[in-house]
Amino acid sequence: MSDNRSGATTILLICREGKSRQLYQTKLDFPGVLLVCVQTLAQFFRREVYCPLQGILVDMPTYMRCGEEEKLLLTDLVGLFPALRLRCNEESGEIRTLPFGTAFPGNTTLTDFVQKNCTTFAQRKIRTSERSLQNLPAVLNISFQVEDISGSRSMTTNISPGGCFLVRFEPCIVGEQGWLTLPELKDNSYIKVEVCWTRAWGECHSFPGMGIRFIDLTESQKAELSTFGGRSLMLED
Repeated sequence: MSDNRSGATTILLICREGKSRQLYQTKLDFPGVLLVCVQTLAQFFRREVYCPLQGILVDMPTYMRCGEEEKLLLTDLVGLFPALRLRCNEESGEIRTLPFGTAFPGNTTLTDFVQKNCTTFAQRKIRTSERSLQNLPAVLNISFQVEDISGSRSMTTNISPGGCFLVRFEPCIVGEQGWLTLPELKDNSYIKVEVCWTRAWGECHSFPGMGIRFIDLTESQKAELSTFGGRSLMLED
């Protein structure tokens, strides 16, 4: 499956086996769509499954069972593709769609989402890695960039060239954008970021805060963040 010559629109569906997956598959069973179904993101990186993609769909009950590292990886990936969160009522068969951030709308049907956003999206291979456990000081300004106003002081618990988890006790909203400064980087200029998921205070006995993706990095920032390491999950071409 790593060489898709069919010309089909290839969509990754992350959903545990069962009725919900069957209902998603039925909704997307129309000509021109190739649906790649996995129970975990780790399964996708196996050689017999891995392939270029044009969209990602994530079943929310499956997502809630994911470990923290998998959630962090998904935070990176959904910023690279058209992506939606899904919730299925197995009794009625109703499927709700929810956006990841603000790039693609929720409250749309699966068919419309695929036809309007995925079919025109150029196939892309995933280039990603595990995040490195790094506690870096960080300063965040949400929704504005003002040089003479200091933002909220925080720290990262992990980081990669794609994003990081940022400790934050104040409420934050998925889809919010802002500007992040990492003072310890040699190039500590503003990084535009977007909130992709949040964790409330007291949840999962872990630090509260948010998974954020980096919207725009300078080349020097990319190079420096790459030196932190983290095992590559990407298959070689």
